[in-house]
This record gives sequence, C-alpha cells and structure tokens, in this order.
Amino acid sequence: MPWEAYSGLLNIAGTWMYEAELPVGLYETMAFVATTDRLLVFDTTNQETRETIRPEGGEPISTLTRGERNRAAPPVVTEGASPLVLAPFLIRQAGVGTQAARDSAELVATDAKTGKVAWRLSLPLPDWAKGAPEPLTASVVGAAGNVAVVTLAHKGTVFTNASTTYAIDLTGRRVLWSQETFRAATIAGGVVVGEKKKTASDDYSTSAGYDLTTGAERWQGQEHINLELRPAGPNLLHLYARDRGDYRIVYRRFLDARTGEVRQNDVPAASRCRQDGASVVVCWGRDQVVGVDATTGAPLWQLPDEKAGRIAPQVTTVWHGRVYAKTANGTVALDSRTGADLPTPPVIAPDLLNAFTGIAISNSGDDMTAYQSAS
Repeated sequence: MPWEAYSGLLNIAGTWMYEAELPVGLYETMAFVATTDRLLVFDTTNQETRETIRPEGGEPISTLTRGERNRAAPPVVTEGASPLVLAPFLIRQAGVGTQAARDSAELVATDAKTGKVAWRLSLPLPDWAKGAPEPLTASVVGAAGNVAVVTLAHKGTVFTNASTTYAIDLTGRRVLWSQETFRAATIAGGVVVGEKKKTASDDYSTSAGYDLTTGAERWQGQEHINLELRPAGPNLLHLYARDRGDYRIVYRRFLDARTGEVRQNDVPAASRCRQDGASVVVCWGRDQVVGVDATTGAPLWQLPDEKAGRIAPQVTTVWHGRVYAKTANGTVALDSRTGADLPTPPVIAPDLLNAFTGIAISNSGDDMTAYQSAS
C-alpha cells in the first residue's frame, strides 16, 4: 500500500499507535487513500496509483510528508448504482486585489468506478473557525441516500467543543442545512446523531438527533460532561459520559440513534463498534470484546471469559459474521453471534475488508499490504 495509508500510525511493535481509523476507503479492488492535501486512487491488483486528486479552490492548509502522522479521516464510499468517494480538504484561497485571503473547505466527489473527479463543492468556514488558534479537521461522517454529512471541528485540546455540521445534497450539489456547535457521529434511520453544545465554550453537552434532509431537531438527551458518542451498527449509538451534577457517576449506554431512547444501561466501555453485516454489533476496547444484538443492544457474549479460560483478542475488523483479531498465539476469527473461535484461523487479520480486498499490517510490522479476499 502507498505509505500515505499508514504514515506515522504504526509503532515499532507493528501495531497501531492511535485509535484513529485507517484513512482508506475501499470500492471493489480500488483503495482510496486520503491525506489532508490529496486523495490517492490506488489499484490493489497491480500496485498502481491511478490518480492523485488535489483540491483546486486553493492551497491545502496542511500537507503530509512521509513519516508524519496522517490525520485525515477516511473517505466515505456511497452506496447505489453510481457510488461516489467523498473526501474533504481545508484550503486557503489567495487574496486578489482588495479581497483578503480566506480559508474554506472543499468537498471532492470522485466516481468510485473510474477514479475521476465527478464534482467539487466549496463550503465557507463558520465564524468560529476564522482565525482559530488551533488547526481544524474536516471529515465526512457518512452518507445515506443522496445526502452526505460533513463536520468541521478543532483537532486541538483547548477549543475541542467548536464544531459545525453540514448536510450535503449529493444530487443538487449544495448545502441542505448546517448546525453550529454540533459534532455529528453517525447517520441512522434518516437521523444525523451527534454531540450538541449550547455554545462552543460550554462545558456541558447533550446527545441529539437532526432530520437528515431538513435539519429539524428530532430528539435531544440530557446534559452531560465528557460526552463521547460512537456509532454502533445501523441504529445504535454507544454513549459514554459523566453526570453533570456528580462527576463520579459514569454513564455507559446504548441509545436508539433514531429516537434517543436508552436501549441498554451499564454496557462495556468501547473504543470502536462494528456491525457484522447481519444481526450483531461487536464492540471492543480496554482489553475486552463484546457482541450485542444489533437491534436491542442486549449482550450476547463477552471476552475475556475467566471461567472458560479465554482471553480478549485484539480485534481488527468485523465482516460478514466474523470477528477478525490477533492474539499472542496468532490470528483468529470468531463467530460474531456466539463469540466462539472458528476452527480455521485466517491467514491475516485485516483492518479493512470487502468482498474483493483486505488491507492489513504487513508481517514486517512497518507497512501495510493489500490482499485478495477469499471467495
């Protein structure tokens, strides 16, 4: 794989240094590798970079050189007969005459089948981002139907609450609506779900859902401190937060992302959750793995299991009823419904997988390799 896919993300032990997502999107045998200043269209069948796509509205605010950490969010590949690959860039437009230089975001939509740019859309930065003391991030949270969701936010630690979310009409190529001080986390059942603040400097935040096409508020939860939201399958949201009145009280819940209704309380902590493509969501983090029902969030199995003498593996991805993972004994695959070890271990534990291609850390531990998926 191109070095941009893993630059600054692997440690000397051949494992991930951060919990960041792999900055890659897959469409059949094509891998779309994002950085803050370019999108590579990489053919995994012949190791050829077919296109290098850059923003055209101005110069990228930040660039990536080899060895630096790639902070780009993964591009999003839309579904349907004419799939697009969506990647945003933060750019600086040069001043002309009396017009001062200004920053903006440029959303680039690439045809997933051809690797050619289909269209571009400029997004003006919100007022809070102008002259901001910390660098910005731009990410495509997801897409459903003909609408995509883009979030701009600070990546620093002083003003981490500042964020704006945009809903983009992919057919009309325009902004449908935007919401200030709202950081989107996922899309579920026609609802954009994320963290909402009253103001950018507010210490408290709530989980909230907005209609995907109109931006109308659909629901809003209670105010919390240290709120963290993670998508957990098609309709669930994993919530971690502390009580506003008593910091010692911790909430860990599965919410119905469409309504905000609490599905399960006291769920395991998780840094990542993935649906298995059927009826199970697998969540992992902090040396534990749990499988839950994708509809209700009810637990199905959990590792480690001391009674059975089983440890928690290091999960890499979940796909088509299988949990791919690593242990000190080698790679393993688990049945996502039962958590049982499958009889034949996989050759690799992929970090990203579709029906055509799997991408995994190489045996050397210092780069990444694309493999043909087993039929």
